[in-house]
Amino acid sequence: MTAADADMIGPKLGEGREAEVYAWGSGEVLKLYRPGFGGHHTESLALAALDGQAVAPKLIQIVEFDGRTGVVLQRLGGTDMLTWVERKPWQVWDCGRILAATHAAIHRTVASAQLPDLRQVLAERIRDAGLPQSLERLALHTLDQLPGGDRLCHGDYHPGNVLLAPGGAKVIDWAAGACGPAEADHARTLMLLRWANPLPGTPVLFRALISGGRRLLADAYARAYRKAVPQPLRHMDSWLVVNIAARLSEGIDAERPKLLALLGRAATR
Repeated sequence: MTAADADMIGPKLGEGREAEVYAWGSGEVLKLYRPGFGGHHTESLALAALDGQAVAPKLIQIVEFDGRTGVVLQRLGGTDMLTWVERKPWQVWDCGRILAATHAAIHRTVASAQLPDLRQVLAERIRDAGLPQSLERLALHTLDQLPGGDRLCHGDYHPGNVLLAPGGAKVIDWAAGACGPAEADHARTLMLLRWANPLPGTPVLFRALISGGRRLLADAYARAYRKAVPQPLRHMDSWLVVNIAARLSEGIDAERPKLLALLGRAATR
């Protein structure tokens, strides 16, 4: 990064486990990855594949700063869908349809062969999940029977990663992007909508509202996605089993009993 580039960095806008986000120039943002995280490579490949499709921010450039790598992106306005649903729960059905239409548009895109293979990613996560041996064997055997694919997959597609921006929905946070079957990516979203825990600190009353609203959102998303894709969805029960097992590698203790119970029921079928 040149001295002139460094002058373009503005205030910090947000941060997560892997990266910090800063204002950049007058109409862009810099997503600067923390040391040890290489999500810029995946993010840049995914956004390059989507260039011109109006479902994600435009990739401007890749920069280096203080030994860290970042991506400069188009700055988007709007509100993420999760916040929108929390504020306007009566619009949950419309949000489900938007969530599905945008996801289906992504899955019409052929992924770069340089992106990670989604089936390999899922296998690694299953092995890292600390599952009982019988459930690990079940999940890996199930995965072995499933087909590959060449579609662009987000890897963590949920309402918190979709901005309702001027001009339409935009999908952010592509660090987990991969190449694989669309059904696998769709199954992860269904799993998150149905069973992921609310964020820590969510009030008890709002947790109850989330529990009811998420069923409506998941149902709206599932129905609209089926209508939006031309081919029948294949092996969805199996992809759910695989994604549930892989989710356990993320170490969310509050979810573990519920997800293990779901895998246990799958093992008896």
